[in-house]
Amino acid sequence: MTGKIVWAAWHPRHGFEIPHFYDGAVAFADIDDAVRLVRTLNADDKTNNRNGWRAVKTILVRAP
Repeated sequence: MTGKIVWAAWHPRHGFEIPHFYDGAVAFADIDDAVRLVRTLNADDKTNNRNGWRAVKTILVRAP
């Protein structure tokens, strides 16, 4: 199975689900877009990329 490398917001407690913005995960082809979202999420939660949201590289594949 092959996939496309994308960037997504990830949290140690929430995982890839962004509870207060979207229903489910959000992925970006460009890291700059993911970083902007991560900054916004961390500002809202009063956290930083060490204890809160982070931009992580992941692989997007089609569900069977």
